[in-house]
This record gives sequence, C-alpha cells and structure tokens, in this order.
Amino acid sequence: MRTFQNVAPPQLGFGGLDAGLTDEEREVQQRIRSFALGVMRPTAARLDPMSAADVIGEGSPLWDYLARFDDLGINPAWLAALGPDRRKRMLPLVFEELAYGDAGLAVAAFTSKMAAATAAATGDPELIERFGPLRGCWIAILADRGSDAIDHAGFELAKGARQSEGSLRAVMRGPEVILNGVSSDWISCAPIAECALIHCPADYGGGIARPDGGVSGIALLVPFDLPGVERGPPVEKIGQRTLPTGNVRFNEVRVPARCVVRGQDGFYPSFAGTHTSGAMNVAAIAGGVAKAAFDCALHYARSREQGGARLVAHQHVRWRLWEMWRKLEICRASVRRGVAYNLSGQGPHLLASITAKTTATQTAFEVAMEAIQIFGANGLARDHLVERLLRDITVCLIQGGENHSLGLQGGNWLLQSLDAEGMEDPAIDRAAE
Repeated sequence: MRTFQNVAPPQLGFGGLDAGLTDEEREVQQRIRSFALGVMRPTAARLDPMSAADVIGEGSPLWDYLARFDDLGINPAWLAALGPDRRKRMLPLVFEELAYGDAGLAVAAFTSKMAAATAAATGDPELIERFGPLRGCWIAILADRGSDAIDHAGFELAKGARQSEGSLRAVMRGPEVILNGVSSDWISCAPIAECALIHCPADYGGGIARPDGGVSGIALLVPFDLPGVERGPPVEKIGQRTLPTGNVRFNEVRVPARCVVRGQDGFYPSFAGTHTSGAMNVAAIAGGVAKAAFDCALHYARSREQGGARLVAHQHVRWRLWEMWRKLEICRASVRRGVAYNLSGQGPHLLASITAKTTATQTAFEVAMEAIQIFGANGLARDHLVERLLRDITVCLIQGGENHSLGLQGGNWLLQSLDAEGMEDPAIDRAAE
C-alpha cells in the first residue's frame, strides 16, 4: 500500500474509478463524449416526442445522426481491429460514453452495422461488397420463439415437450435457401434496415425439430431488395424511442446459398457468439445510462432548495447520492470484468455476458429510479432528461434477453461448469448432513 503524502479529495474522471487510462483511451473517451453531448443528446430530445413513423420519416433527425456517427469512425470493424487486450479496455468506455448521450441511438448505430460486420468476418469478398454498405439488423427472436431461441440447450424445456418452431423458417433447396414467415416485432433497426443477419429455424431435409426437443437452425445474410421481403411499421414503445423497432416479413424469399454464414452444425455457436456480444454491449450501455442519471441527480441536488437549504446539504440526500455512486461503480465493474473474461483465453462465454448484463441493467435501473425520486414530482416531467433515462433503462432490462430468462440460463451454465470441474466440497456436504 502506498503511503499517503496528503489527504485530499480523490481524483475522479468521467469514468469514476477507472485508473491508468492510456492517451488513446482518453482521446477516444473525450471524442465520443463531445459527440454524445453535442449530437446525440439534442437529436434524442427531438426524436423522443415524435411518433415512431416520423422517427424514420423523410427529414427525420435520425438520418443526420447516422451519417454523423459514420464520420466519428467508431464502429464494430474499428473495435475488432484493436485486438483483445486493447478491446477489453476500450469497449466499455465506448458504449458507456455513447449511452451517456442516448441509449437508443447507441444501439441503433451499432446494430445497423451488424450485418456488414458479419460479412467482413467471413472474409468473403463477394459478401463484403454486397453487404458492407448496407444498413442492417439482427433477426433472431421470432413470434412465439423468444426465450426458446436463447435456450438452445433446452435447459428450461418442460419434460416431454418441444420448443416452439417460431414464426420464421428456412428450407434448404439445392443452391437456395427459401425463407417464409415473420420475425418478432422487436427487431432493432428493422424499419430502416436494408439487410439482415438472420438466425432462424431451418429444415435441411429431415424437418426442423431436433431429437432433443430443440430445433435445427441456420445463420445467413439476407438483402432486403430480394422479392418477397416486406418491412413492417415501427413499434410505439415507452423507452428508447430513438431506436426504430419492428418486424420483417418473408414470403417465399429465395436467398442464394452463398449467403449462408453458418449451417446446421455451426448454427448455435454463431448465435451464441452474436448473443454474447449483444448482451455485453447492452450491459455497457446500462453504465452510460446510470452515469447520466447520477449526474442529473447530483446537479439537481446542488441547485434545488428545500427545508431552507439545497438538497445536497441534507444528510439523507447525500447518503442517497452515495448509494447511487456505489451502484454505478458496481455496474461498471461487472461490465469490465465480463468483457475481460470474454476476451481472455477462457472465453468467450454467454455466462460472462449474462452476469454483466443482468447486474448492470438492474443496477442502472435502481440508479435511475433513485434519481427520479430525488427530483420528486419534477422527475416525472418530460422536460427533464431523467424521465427519459428511466424509460430507456427499462428497455435494457429486456433488451438482449429478459433478465429473469437470462438468469435461468446463467444459473444452468454455472451449475454445469461447477459440476464438470468437481467443485463440490465433501466437508461442506458432511456438515450439511
């Protein structure tokens, strides 16, 4: 332990207890923060009260935002090029800073590039040329197949039952994949997408159902200019209204087999990898929302007077601010630990992302709710940012997988790991008896 030379207030930057940031990390952090405050916050303030249809309409501020985000140079390809050691430090910073501007716009910016990033990862020049310039979305959750899609291993499958086959299926027919059906209504960026990365049930000639009660699947890239593709209207929702969400319908859509990213054997690893990344990003986004809520509450407590003094002068308010700070740091720590595991030699694994996502989103929700209460009735007014933050973080509790459903999956993976490693302690077992 270092010897104290003096006892002074701690040196805290925007990232709280983040220490030892490199010059590169500080530059990126500052650049995104300027973008978050100068572009994202004003854009979100204009988009939030608009109807979902107007958000994607001609002349919407959304289009200018997406163009300006491209100029920022922060995207999945940039992150992937950093390498594991740099990326495990940079990813939490990037998403926290973006979400400090607006959670929905942060999701929109990265989700719209998922298909292009997938094409780039294949190394196939034809796919890169075809999908690289297109706005995309990720279709994996279907009507009647939400938690079932996440529970590929069948942990929660009732005895003797089968998982739902969902509302969208692919059929392999020689050089083509035939798509029929509709996605869930909750596909981020679907109303503005020009293509999609799709993970869906597939029939390779022997039906969709697997002997273990699950379903076979396929991962493929699909351009939306093919005949039979129809995007549905955007959904009106309580939070992240800056993020267009909707469904996509497929009617005998014939997709060339060269667009298949993973077939039957590689389907689940592909889905799990994409889900692991997506849930981890939502966890990091929650940190940005929590930071924004804390800052709102702190500023308000310093300016609002009650009982003959500013709120911050009251001991109980200071305690509540401390509890918000403590939870914010828990949120950040869970994210950084999860990212570090996923980018280590032991990872990646969905368990790490589930741990971070459920912890960070629930903790951030508690911070945002406390901020509302510090504001009192003013916190319920649409003209205060904190009201939108509470709505946005509520979406995060479900985004990337509903927390209770994810927690069941995490618990099952945890028990499997502990059993496999033989971590039972006979002494503890005897004591329990």
